[in-house]
Order: sequence, then structure tokens, then C-alpha cells
Amino acid sequence: MSDPVSTKPDDRPALDLFHGYALASAIAALEMAGELSALENGGITRAWLQGRDELLAATLRYLCHRGVLRESDERFTLTEYGSRVYADRGFLVWLVGGYGEPMRRIDAFLAQTMRYGTDVTRDGRWVAGGTAMMARTDVVPQVMETLATVSFSTVLDLGSGNARFLMAVCDRFGACGIGVDVDAAAHAAAGEAVAANGMQDRIELVRADVRALDEIPGIDKVDLVVTFYLLHEILAGGRDALLTYLTDLAGRLPAGAKLLVGEIEPPIDGEPGQPFTPEFTYVHALVRQTLLPADGWRSVLTEGGFDVREVVRCRVPGGILLLCEKHQ
Repeated sequence: MSDPVSTKPDDRPALDLFHGYALASAIAALEMAGELSALENGGITRAWLQGRDELLAATLRYLCHRGVLRESDERFTLTEYGSRVYADRGFLVWLVGGYGEPMRRIDAFLAQTMRYGTDVTRDGRWVAGGTAMMARTDVVPQVMETLATVSFSTVLDLGSGNARFLMAVCDRFGACGIGVDVDAAAHAAAGEAVAANGMQDRIELVRADVRALDEIPGIDKVDLVVTFYLLHEILAGGRDALLTYLTDLAGRLPAGAKLLVGEIEPPIDGEPGQPFTPEFTYVHALVRQTLLPADGWRSVLTEGGFDVREVVRCRVPGGILLLCEKHQ
């Protein structure tokens, strides 16, 4: 008689993928619904759940089954494992919230019955929100260390979102700033944040497509430009489109101006890649965007009018910062 078939989860890898998908979806949904922070700040009580939708209680019970939460004394709280997941929740929000719908339509893209950008698009709110959460610990510390090595008085943030990063830079380094973002909700949130912090006299906000450099005032006075995870979107139009953009930007900046670029490197062909980088690369291929390794960015930036002074590795897997200076 043959041995019975093992039902251990590690013998059935498809089930690992099954529960990973559900788990990522549930955690991202709690964050996006504004419920996850309560678990970090003392937990959620059963009394508080009274009168709430039963799905919330079911979600919490499911997370207990998967070791993210524990229930004790009528309260749900994060486990040690759950706390580690909470710290990196931005990755889940970015993927599930930002790219969940395009990922669900991969079959239609492959069959060419639907097109990204026409029939289906990402959710920019959660792409930006997830990126901001990731950046707080995985990018911003290295950015601040890098900026401390250069001098600047006016910083232009291309794709500034809610402007919190721009405000932090201006506050720490005593600079003035210009924030540019095309999204109406992000622009409104940025205006509220700048006003709440009393920085209206130091930060100008412009609602415009970052590609439309003619619509951005004061570029000729800017001595630092920062842009994170944006240039690969321009590269989606082809290398020539990116070169044209960089050349135009360099031509408008004063002599000695700096450019700080944040990007993610793709995995090396034939190697498994770091955690996150193969998935990040695949998602961007899904939306018809290409990623470059550090040498590729160095080449295109140099050709576009900038000398790459330093490449800094970030804590985020595959993350790089390229500190550049306009050609003399």
C-alpha cells in the first residue's frame, strides 16, 4: 500500500499562494478602510465591534487564524509577526489597492481584449499612499542623509503628492519649495497640509502634469530637483521621450543645480531577485512601463544633461538614489 498523500501546507505550494493572496488583501483592506491603526494603538475590543458590519469581525478572526492577530480579554491585538507586517503594510496597499484591478485583468490583457490605460487603470490614490508608507522608513532616511551633503535653497518636487516630504525637506534644510502634482485630491491635501503647518510663504503648490515644464514657475531659480519613482513612467514613452524630458529640464535649471532621482532596479535575468523586485518589475510591465538598472539610469541621465555624482542603495529592496548635477 502506498503512503497516504501528505496534506502539510508546505507540500502544497499552491495553498501558500492562496492564503498569501487572501492575507495580503485583508490586511491592505483594513489599512485602506482606516481600521488597521486601531490594532496598533491598543487593539480592537469586541464591545467596539458591536453594531459594526460582521465582515469586520470575520476579517479579524481570519487574521487570528493566520497569526497576524491574537484575541485575549475580549480584545484583538497584533502579534509580533503582525507588528512586523504592519510596519511594511505600504507594500500591500501599493499592490492590492493600487494595482489590484489591473492584476485582476491580466487574462484580458494577455488575450488582448482589454488595454491598460483605456479599459483599466491603476488607483493612483493607493499607489501614492502605499509608496508614501514604504518610503518613510525605506527611502526617506537615506534621502535626508544624501541631501545633507549638498547645498540648496529652493527645491522642486516633481510628483509631490500630499507635500509632506517636501515640507520635511524645507523644514530640515531651511529651504523654499515648489510641489507639482496633477492629481486633484493630492493637490488639495497638499494645500491643507501646507496651510496647517504655516508654510504658505515657503512652499508653492502647482497642479500640473510634471511633463509640462512650461507650467511650472520658477524653474530657473531651482537648485535642487527631487523626483521619486516618476522617471520610469516617462520612460514608458520610450528612451527618446525620457531624453527629451531630461534635456529640457536640464536646460531650464541654473548652473550647478542638483537632481535626486529615486528608482527601483529590476532583478538580473537568470537570478531570483530580491524580495519585491521581480513583482515590482512585473507589475510595471503589466502597465507597459520599463525599469532600468543603475548603469542604465546613469547612461540616460548623463546623455540628458546630468552628471551622476553618487548612487545610494536604499533599504527598500532594489531601491536606488541617484544624486546628479547639471553638466557644467
